[in-house]
Amino acid sequence: MINTLEIQNFKCFSDLRLQLGKLTLLTGYNAAGKSSAIQPLLLLAQAARFRLFTNHLTLNGPIVRLGMVGDVLPANASPSSLRFKITDDGFEWTWRATARAGERQFEVTEASMPNPTVETTPDSEGKTTFRNSVPQTIAGLSYLSAIRVGPEDSYPTPESFEDSFVDVGIDGRFAPYWYDQYVDSEVLEARRNPLESATSFRKQLDAWLSTLFPNAQANVQHNPQLSLYGLQFRISEFGNWRRPANVGYGFSYAFPVLVALLAAEEGQVVVIDSPEAHLHPSAQSQMGRLIAHFAAAGVQIIVETHSDHLLNGLRLAVKENVLQSDDLQLNFFSGANESGHGVLSLSVDREGHITNWPEGFFDQSERDLARLSGWE
Repeated sequence: MINTLEIQNFKCFSDLRLQLGKLTLLTGYNAAGKSSAIQPLLLLAQAARFRLFTNHLTLNGPIVRLGMVGDVLPANASPSSLRFKITDDGFEWTWRATARAGERQFEVTEASMPNPTVETTPDSEGKTTFRNSVPQTIAGLSYLSAIRVGPEDSYPTPESFEDSFVDVGIDGRFAPYWYDQYVDSEVLEARRNPLESATSFRKQLDAWLSTLFPNAQANVQHNPQLSLYGLQFRISEFGNWRRPANVGYGFSYAFPVLVALLAAEEGQVVVIDSPEAHLHPSAQSQMGRLIAHFAAAGVQIIVETHSDHLLNGLRLAVKENVLQSDDLQLNFFSGANESGHGVLSLSVDREGHITNWPEGFFDQSERDLARLSGWE
């Protein structure tokens, strides 16, 4: 498990040390640095998985596109370099890289790792290539962005099958494919819905889907001639199957989340942006409990959200002993400024109470109700 991430000279952060848990929640104001805080992990994963990590750290690829060096270096960065460091169950990895403002990649000048015997290879110019300097925890990271593919009539097959782990794609487009591959497989016991006795992937996905949309079920039809997959939903056990466009966007938006979590490898890192989007408030709360269940079952999950309902679902999961309080890490982003990085780590006790609740942290409902009631 990734325990900490340290960032120097990247976007709004001159120096940030971020604590991560089995389940990490990133929340806070818009443009306060939530996405920037996880982009170093995405850059490293992109470089490792798509053979981009020679002696360069490329800013634009299949997972993340950040533009040019000048877009990611702070204006006052001197020299033009950045540094990333992670700790993974006590082991440390560090990367240092430099570049000029007009370039689209950084040259890696240092890549230190726990195992000094890892071989490095010179490239055609004689420079060292750090192909093995990214740990498997990062290389196997799966990222699901807030921008998902819409309710389509068909979904594609992944372009590459070299990876040994499930990746539904940054927009979720490969989720139907992976569902079809795992549909009759047995789900690990720790990840099963406690209200469903059947152990197959199909039955377990339907059980978790029903916690968000009562009585809902999913199905995938494979068209082998075109290598495409049709996704269907229905809202009762014996109802008609419907195309995604005819059941509401929330179904197809949540479907990749469930596939990614059910099929994840033990210890795999799954990053999800806005898992609660397009869901009713009660479903948002249930999404929090659902994510907590999978974090407790061995998937390390990093979530970016603006939903107080999802937060409250996580707090209830702690209170109900679905997830231990020590395994939930809350990070509130108020915005970096001259006095610091603006990231506050919050504590949750065993009853789900937040002990150091800051101003601006999911307090808007109380403020609005106070004004409506005439208390302010």
